[in-house]
Amino acid sequence: FAALVLLYFVTNLGLLAVGGVIATGALLIYQHTLVRANDLSKLNAAFFTTNAFVSVILFLSFGSAVLFQHR
Repeated sequence: FAALVLLYFVTNLGLLAVGGVIATGALLIYQHTLVRANDLSKLNAAFFTTNAFVSVILFLSFGSAVLFQHR
């Protein structure tokens, strides 16, 4: 997450990138609340499902920020 925040500051891509970073942070927090040390039954949902959403969110937010910045 810290690397994404740093990426935003280095590239200065705007509000679309900020939205992607915030949404990614929220999903990472959600991912860590799903799995407990004594209950690993939600491990697949926590790992595969939320990481799929994270990749789509980052692609759309940073991709559209780059696209709109260069217009």
